[in-house]
Amino acid sequence: MKLHQLRALDAVARLGGIRAAAREMHLSQPALTKALRELEGATGLKLLDRGNAGAILTEAGSRLLLRSRVVFRELEYAEMEMRQMAGQERGRVSVALSPVLGQLILSKAYRTFNRQFPNISLRVEPAFTRTSLAAVADGRVDFAVVLLQGVHAAANVVVEPWFDVAHRVLGRAGHPLGQRATLDQVLSQDWALTNATAGGQFDLLAKLCADNGHALPEVIHEAASTTLLVALVSGTELLTFAPMLNAATLNSGETQIIECEEVRGLTRKFGLLRRADSYLSPAANALKDEIMRLSLDHVSRMPPVP
Repeated sequence: MKLHQLRALDAVARLGGIRAAAREMHLSQPALTKALRELEGATGLKLLDRGNAGAILTEAGSRLLLRSRVVFRELEYAEMEMRQMAGQERGRVSVALSPVLGQLILSKAYRTFNRQFPNISLRVEPAFTRTSLAAVADGRVDFAVVLLQGVHAAANVVVEPWFDVAHRVLGRAGHPLGQRATLDQVLSQDWALTNATAGGQFDLLAKLCADNGHALPEVIHEAASTTLLVALVSGTELLTFAPMLNAATLNSGETQIIECEEVRGLTRKFGLLRRADSYLSPAANALKDEIMRLSLDHVSRMPPVP
C-alpha cells in the first residue's frame, strides 16, 4: 500500500465519486482509478462499490480508511513537529474540551498557547463522553478533556483522570420542586441529558437509580450540546445534571440547583483522553499541560460543595 493510493481512497470517500476525487487531487480519472485498483490488488479485497450514485466504500474499505486517516494525522504531526523544531511554526492543534470546563479556562489557555505558538492554529470542539473516545482513537483530535463516566478503556487510548467533580440536579429558576426535593420527586420528572442512552450523564442517572432501587425516568430527552441543554431546561420543567465547577452560574436567574440527599455523593472524574500509540506535538503537549494546570488550579480554589 502506498500513501497516494490511501489518499485517493480518502478523497473518494469524502467526495462520493471518482470524478470529484480526481479533480481535488489534480489527477486524471484513469490515473485515480488505477491507484484504487492497485490498492485493491495490494489488499486482496474489494474496497469500493461503484454505481450510478457514485462510489461507496465496502466494509473493508471503511476499515482501511479509518486506519489511513490515523496515518495522515501522524504524518501531519511529524511535519508540524519538524517545522516547530526548525523554528518554522506552522500547523494545527485539534482538541475536544468539556463545554463547562471550556467556559472557565479556554480563553486563558489560549492566551498562553498563542504566546508560545503564535503561528499554530487551534481547533476546539465540544467534548462528550460518547463521541470523544472515537475522535481520539481515530486521530480526529489530538486529545480530549471530558467527563470520564462511561469511558471504557480502548487498546489505543490512554485514560488519565485529573480531578473529581460533584454533580447536582439542575432545573429552571422557580421550578415547582423548589430548591430541595426527594429522590422520588426528582425521578418522577422528565429529564434532558447530553447523552440519553449510554455514557456520560446517562450513566450518572442510571447509577443513581440503580443505587437506590429506582427505575429510570419514563422520558429522557437528549440535547447534543450544553448550550442547547441549558436552553431546554431553563424554559421547561425538565431536569438535568450539572457538574459543580462553577456553582454561581448554575443559580444565575435562569436555572437553579435542586438539592436531593441521594445525589450528594454523586462525584465523577474529569480527565484526559489521548492516543497511546503516538506522541503529542510540542504545541499540542503545551496546550494540554496548560489546560491541566488551569483546571487543577480552578478546582483547588473552589469552595467545598455542601
